[in-house]
Amino acid sequence: MSTIGIIAEFNPFHNGHSYLIEEAKRRTGADNVVVVMSGNYVQSGSPAFMDKFSRARTALENGVDLVIELPFCYSMSSASYFATGAISILNKLGIVSHLCFGCEYDNLKLLNAISDIIIEEDDIYKETLQSYLKSGVSFVKSRENAIIKSLAMREISIDGTSLSDILTKPNNILAIEYLTAIKKTNSHMIPVAIKRENLTNSNNLIHTELSSAHSIRNLYYGHNLYSFLNIKQSLESAVPLSCINRLEEDYKQTYPINSEDYSQLIGKSLLDAKYERYDMSELFDCNEELSNRLCNMASSYNNVTSFLGKANAPTFTSSRIRRVLMYSLFGYTKEDFNLFKENDYVFYFRILGFNKDKEALLSEINNNSSLPMITKISTAFDTLSPCGKRMLELNMLADEMYRFIIKNKYKTEIPTEQEHGVIVASS
Repeated sequence: MSTIGIIAEFNPFHNGHSYLIEEAKRRTGADNVVVVMSGNYVQSGSPAFMDKFSRARTALENGVDLVIELPFCYSMSSASYFATGAISILNKLGIVSHLCFGCEYDNLKLLNAISDIIIEEDDIYKETLQSYLKSGVSFVKSRENAIIKSLAMREISIDGTSLSDILTKPNNILAIEYLTAIKKTNSHMIPVAIKRENLTNSNNLIHTELSSAHSIRNLYYGHNLYSFLNIKQSLESAVPLSCINRLEEDYKQTYPINSEDYSQLIGKSLLDAKYERYDMSELFDCNEELSNRLCNMASSYNNVTSFLGKANAPTFTSSRIRRVLMYSLFGYTKEDFNLFKENDYVFYFRILGFNKDKEALLSEINNNSSLPMITKISTAFDTLSPCGKRMLELNMLADEMYRFIIKNKYKTEIPTEQEHGVIVASS
């Protein structure tokens, strides 16, 4: 019985995800699909469009056999730590043979060469990176320039696509980080790159059957007065029927959720930092320069969107600032991150849902992994190490705030983390 792993947000699930799952199974001949999925917060530094249990259920209805939650500290992190956290989970399951991922450029030879440069940090790479950073260029752009120069020195050529274009596509970036994490963790998983076909990332309309999650989410913005019917007509070509049914059922009951729903909480947190009720520079991915910048601008804060427009800079991207602002709500610090890193990143598996016909998967994981498997939060803390308890505490706080936002926005009562059971789906 072979098992493949996929790392995803499914924010929301769409036809492109279905294509990835089916193509991954076809190429590998796998019997089972295990997904490590972001919980209620995603890599861009935003709350998830839909809650994690709704997204997990949709995945189980569309070819996934087991959904495991990627903890908040990794799901809302830069590409490197997002990848490292997810790869660490898949490694420690002890049953996953292949990692399958979608990317805009599927030449594994080149993607592996880039990941080798990141790992090895040769002199050309290090000197170029530091030179650009000192001149005030962002880390992402500085690293891109350093990789380009290092590849040129190694005389590695590219067919028909500019390297800059490859290095700026979000799924290529994640693919490189997955390969890097596989090597750094000495993983036995075999990477399988699947080219993303005809995906549009339009800010307005959905144009193809393989439209992106970004395009789908944008259908909802500015439509507060519209009925779901207006949105449904566009969705019908982009998402599976079961997804449409769930989207229709939950519309304005539990979703959509976005960063603006957290505006008042973030504003309060910024003022707390400005008046030294806590030290923002101690938060993960924040330094003194960024802390000072945000605190000095706190009095001009109106909402998240306008603040990001004023606060971002070449050295501080909107995504990084958005993450730091969210970390401030949950108290996720450098000390937390270092504790997790020093103890090998993950300390439990949180099961969100599984296919009833594949219960044997859970037994196989139990037989091959030494980490505790969480199916009930109410009893989880009895089985966890101190690191695991801290990671779960952070996750639960973040989830409770997400639940609070739903209740406040839609007046909908949803189960707490302790009350919500594992989803058991029928195939």
